[in-house]
Formats: sequence, structure tokens, C-alpha cells
Amino acid sequence: MGMAASQARYLALVARKSNCEYEGQQINQARTVLSNQTANLFNQMLGLSVPIPPSTQDYTKQQYSYTDGINESTIDSWQQLATPESDYNYVVTHHYYADVYTGSQKQMNDPQVQFSGTIPSGDYSTQIAAIQAALEDIQNAQAAYDEAESEYQTLQERASSLTYYADNSSRTNVTNSSYNADDNSYTVTYKDSEGLDQTTTYISYTDNPDPNVLDAIQKLVEAGALDKDATNPDMTDVYYNAQDGTIAFASDLRGLVGTSSGTRTILPVYHIGGTEKPEGSTWKYINEVLGDNGELAQAQARLDSARAVLDLANAAYDAMSVPTYVGNCELTPISEPTEDQMAEINQIIKDMQAQGIDSSIAKCFDVNTGEYTGGIYSFVLNGITYYTTYEDLANSASGGTGINHIDGQPKMAYYNATYVSTRIEETEKALIETDGNGRFTSIRFGDDTITYTLNMETVTDDAAYQDAMNQYYYESAQYDKMVQDINAKTSLIQQEDQQLELRLKQLDTEQNALSTEIDAVSKVVKDNVEDSFKTFSG
Repeated sequence: MGMAASQARYLALVARKSNCEYEGQQINQARTVLSNQTANLFNQMLGLSVPIPPSTQDYTKQQYSYTDGINESTIDSWQQLATPESDYNYVVTHHYYADVYTGSQKQMNDPQVQFSGTIPSGDYSTQIAAIQAALEDIQNAQAAYDEAESEYQTLQERASSLTYYADNSSRTNVTNSSYNADDNSYTVTYKDSEGLDQTTTYISYTDNPDPNVLDAIQKLVEAGALDKDATNPDMTDVYYNAQDGTIAFASDLRGLVGTSSGTRTILPVYHIGGTEKPEGSTWKYINEVLGDNGELAQAQARLDSARAVLDLANAAYDAMSVPTYVGNCELTPISEPTEDQMAEINQIIKDMQAQGIDSSIAKCFDVNTGEYTGGIYSFVLNGITYYTTYEDLANSASGGTGINHIDGQPKMAYYNATYVSTRIEETEKALIETDGNGRFTSIRFGDDTITYTLNMETVTDDAAYQDAMNQYYYESAQYDKMVQDINAKTSLIQQEDQQLELRLKQLDTEQNALSTEIDAVSKVVKDNVEDSFKTFSG
């Protein structure tokens, strides 16, 4: 029984040792695979191309340039003529940059076009013609109103000056002026046009009230000719001559020759009314200007009439369905383009046609006469004036949804012209002179009689260099990322290999222990066998 147990124990130990050897082999194979992976990663790292930063020398070159007093030109290339001519020896390509007036068409997303009424559809020519006619009516009415207003303001300014009514021609060469305190009057002696003495008397208005005089003074005050209170003018300064219907002021009467403080010989007088004046007179009758049917009243009536016509024209236009806004930008209809507007619009049309763009702005002019037929609108966006057309506005508005069709409108075309810096390149024959070292010194082109001095300078293409640096930064980042990834994978493999190595050491220790125990059990089995043979042989 003991011998059988020992043999079973021996077999179990041998089996365990065999398993340890097998597991060790598997671990060694796994470590070999990990080693191969590490070698592959190392080879992959060795195969990486290390980014090299660009050199400014690669983007630096020598070039020739010259100036003609207007533009700075650069020589791009030169080709020597196979057969030199007497006046030329090279074919030269050169360029310069100039601001070129250029028209453009843009597309506005979500334009939010608004109309004052129903959004039109179909053929827009009828609506455009009606709007254009209404705008012309407004323009004509506005011109008439402006003219009437200018006339009224001019007349009003003249009427507000007392000198406008002053007759300084009838009371000249005053030789005497006396004041009569008994009846509060002034007697004036003066020379007439024939040199004869004439005498006239001015009586005080306050002592002899006359409604015509009061009315005339009040009109002068209302017109601003007199600095007085219109509701209660100071009439104590007013003197009246009933014989010729003239007014004089005490302040003027007191300052004539013959009085204690007299220094003047002309008495300005003011005529209340009348129909005839001496030829060449510049003064005006008070009632002629300020009367109920005077010049100022007639000018006011013409102004009121022009205002009414303008209001009717504006009302007729307001009753029409017209585009009013693009977004929050107010639309201004162009009834008759100005010279500057026409220059910009013509440039837009020219450049659109050159690019084969069928713009609606060209449809706003008569094909045969080129006359403007209407339909162009302007608006200001970010401080820049742009143009669009009734057709563009209507097409966008009609394609919208929601209230007033303001949502989801399709793109709207709009236009402007501006100066754009443009590269202008020319190729032509030229005569180039050189110095003793082969360096170009001057150039003269076939279409120019001036010989220009050439400058040679070293230039660096900073933009290209910066692009190369950006590419270098990108490649460096990629390289660093790949190296980091390889190092990270290698680190994981090393950790896994360390774990396998530890397990292999554990198996080695276990195998040594099993070998020792197998040896011990084997000896026991051997001893049992020997004892058994001795027993049966004896």
C-alpha cells in the first residue's frame, strides 16, 4: 500500500513538472512575440523622417525693379533675343499693382426684404414703370416746391429789412427841419430834383391816429423789419405825411440839418402804398410786399400750392406697393441716377457682362437707347453704398414664408463698384543695359521713350516662408505624436514582458521544488522496490 502511494505521488509530481515546463515554453514564446513587437516599433521609429525647419534662403531671391513716377514695377523674367535688334535686346515680362475700379455682384443670405404692401409677382415691368412715373412726379413736384420755397425765403429775407422800403431819393439835400411842439409835428425843407425848395410836414401818429399807418407798422413789425412788439408797437416814434402817404420816424427827423444836433441831409421815408414809382427806384411800397395780396402773400400762396402738389405726389407713391427695407437698411429708389451713380452702375454692368453674368441691373436700361427706365435701389450697409434692383428684391420677397414673407427668403443679388488692387502684367521688348559685372543697370521699353534706372534688391517671400514654417510646425507635431505613441506602446510591451518574466521565475522556482521532491519520492520508491525483491528472494 505504501509503495503504491509513493508511485502515485511520483506520477503527480512528474505531471506538475511537465505542466511547469509547458507553461514556461508558452511564456518564452509570448516574450519572443513581445520582443518582435518591440523591434518593429523601434524600426518604425528609426524609419520616421525628422522634420527640418525651412531656411529663409530658400525663399529669398534677387530681383530688379524700377519706378515710372506712378507705379512701382518689378521685372519677373527676361529672355534675350536670338537675333538682337538695334533698339531692343530682350523680351521682358514685368508687373505692377494698381487700384482698378471694379464692379462686383454679391449674394446676401437671408435678406429679409420688406414691401410696403402686397409683394408683386410675375412680370415686374408694369410695376417698375408705375413707380418710376410716380418718382418723376415727386421729383418734379419737389423741384417746383424748392423753387417756390427759395423764392419765398429770399423775399422774406428782403422784407425783414427796413432798408428794403426806405426811399432815400425823395427827401434829399434837406436844408432845414424844425419841430413844432404845439402840434407835435416836423416841418422839413429840402431841394427837389430841379433844385427848388420844397416843404413838407410830418404829423405825429399818436395825435392823429390813422388805421392805414397802424396797419403798415404792424406789418413791418411782423415781417421783422422793426424791432417792436407786434401786438402793441410803439407809435410815438411814427410820423405821417398824409399828402403822399409816407411814414418817417422821429429818430430820423431829429437828426436832420437845422436842429441842435443835426448832422444829416437825407430823410428816409416809407411809402404805405401806391402803384407808380419813379423809374429806377429800388425801394418797395409796404403794401406792395406785405399787403394781403402783396408779393410775400403771393409767394406764400405759390409755396402752399407747390406743397400741396408735392403732398399729392408723395401720397400717390405711398399708396403703391414698393420695397422699403433690406433687413434694417432703408431702400432709396433712384429716380434719375447722378453722374457718380451712373459711373458706378456702368462699371458694374461692364464687369458683369465681361464675366458672362446676366445681372438684373442691366435690365434697368433701354437696350436701344441706353436710357434709364427705373428699378434700381440703393442702401447703405456698414457705411458702404450698395445697389440692387426691383426684380432682385421682388424675387427674394416672393420666395419667403411667414408674416410678410420675411422668413426663409432666397439669396438676393446686390452690387457695388470699388477700387481693387490688381496685378497688371505686361510682356514687351526692351533695351537693357548692363555694367561690367553683368548686372542690369537700366531699361527702356518699346512703347516708352524714357530710360529707367533698375534697382536690384534682395526680397524674401514672407508669406511662403510662413506657410513653410506652419507646415514644419504641423509635421513636428505629427512626428512628436508618433514618437509618443511608439514610446507608449513600447512601455506597455515592457510592462507585459516584466509580468511574464516574473511568472517565468515563479515557474522556475516551482520546477526546482518539484525536482527536489521527485528525487525524494523516487528514492522512496526505489527503496521499496529493493526491499520487496529481497523479501521474495529470501
